[in-house]
Parts: sequence; C-alpha cells; structure tokens
Amino acid sequence: MKTPRKHYKVPNGEVQLAVSETGQGQTLLFFNGGGATQVSWKRIIGELRGQYRLVTFDFRNHGKTTTSHNTSLESFLTDAEAMMDKVALDRPILVGWSLGADLAVWYAASHPGKVAGLFLIDGAVPVNLVSDPLDVRRRLNTPVMRIGPLLLYLVGMGYRLTPDEYATLTIELNRRREQLLSAYEKLDCPVELVLAAKTAGEKGARAERNNALWRAGGEQLASVHPMLSIQWLDNTHLLPFKEPIKLARSLDEFVGRIQAGVTFDAQRIRS
Repeated sequence: MKTPRKHYKVPNGEVQLAVSETGQGQTLLFFNGGGATQVSWKRIIGELRGQYRLVTFDFRNHGKTTTSHNTSLESFLTDAEAMMDKVALDRPILVGWSLGADLAVWYAASHPGKVAGLFLIDGAVPVNLVSDPLDVRRRLNTPVMRIGPLLLYLVGMGYRLTPDEYATLTIELNRRREQLLSAYEKLDCPVELVLAAKTAGEKGARAERNNALWRAGGEQLASVHPMLSIQWLDNTHLLPFKEPIKLARSLDEFVGRIQAGVTFDAQRIRS
C-alpha cells in the first residue's frame, strides 16, 4: 500500500522550509538546483524501484518555502543543515542537482559520518564557468529573467530571487567550485556523479567553451579522486527532466550497492 505523502514546514531562523515526504526505508534527501523546486524530482521519484523514505524540500525563496533577504550560498547551506538536523534522521543518501550537488558535497565534507552516500547530478565539478561576472549580471538582468519566475509558478516551479540575487549566487557558486577538490578530500562516503556532456547547451561559442571546461573539470576530478564513479550523459543540464529513467536506475543501483556493503574501490567512468 502506498504511504501517504506528508507536507510540513521546518524552521531555519526566519525561514520556514516547505517539506514533503513519503515512504519508508533508506532516506533519500533531495537537494534542488538553483531556480528549481521539489517538482524537479517528480519524474525520477516516480521511476524509483527501491523501498525508500523520500524527502524533498524547497530552499529559501523557492517554491512554497518563505522568503529571506539573505540569499548567499552560505544561507542555502544552512537550509541544508536544518534539513539534516531536523528531518533526515540517520545517515541519509543525499541526491543533489546543480547547486544542490555542490551543497551536498560541502555539507558531507564538513560533517563526517553523517551521510551514507552522495548521488550528484550535473554539479559539484571543480571548475569556474564564470569568466566575466559583469557579463553574467548583464545576461541575467533581462525581462525574461524578471518575468520568468512568475510564469514558473504556474507549474509549481517558481522562485523569488531578483536577477541580481540570482547572478550573485551563480558567481559565488562558481568561485566556491575552485575549492571543491579539497572538499572531496574530506568525504567519507561513496560518491556517484552523473554529468551532462552538453551542460551549457548545444549551440553557440559560449556553450562550446563551457561544455569543454565542464568536461575538463570532470576529468580532473576523476584523475585526482579515482575512487569516484562518474557517468556522462549526452544531454543538457536539465537531466532530471530529460533523463529521469536513467537517473532513477542509476540511483537505485547506487543505493543497492551501499546497502549491500559493496566497497567503492575503483573508478568507473562511463559515457
């Protein structure tokens, strides 16, 4: 019989985090990407075959979570910490996409013994894709970026970040990625990354440049940390929407290996 879905709020200072959970078993806690909400995981969750306690939530200024004037990367990390402290229970597996993948790595690196595994989707690669911060601000300060979040509310994907706040978060995230290799050094749990070969899109010089940098960053990560499992998919950054079946199968297999006590002692790189 299907377990009813529960919806509730978790406080983190001035913010009330909107949480949904269902199921029983190993806890999978999902960390959304920037500008995305819990809805991002709907198709992946629908394809999972294991018995899990599935927990999703919205970060500050996203979805049904309340708004804060503090939208720094560190503030998002405190949201993740609040979920771990008050909801996750014993050693969850963290599933993170984009910004959420980075937050999962930073959390696990600073909280040894708290996480059973990290399943990271097209994020947490040690490369800074922002070569010109002013250009990022110009490209994000457009009518589409101002109106887009309002339109996304129609499909449950709204967020409340101004173009400048979104740009600042993007720039800060990329700067922190330059330090990720040291964070991976501190991890004490299995890690699997599923990366998009066309993360920046398929057309244009900027996309070509950033895709090449992303690939190089992934290969550097694999070289420095050969214990990691890395899978490349020939798709764009929107993997949770475009590849839900592949992601769900990979996640089921990853959890199964952890539960079976399989030693993650060899790098596996697949394209």
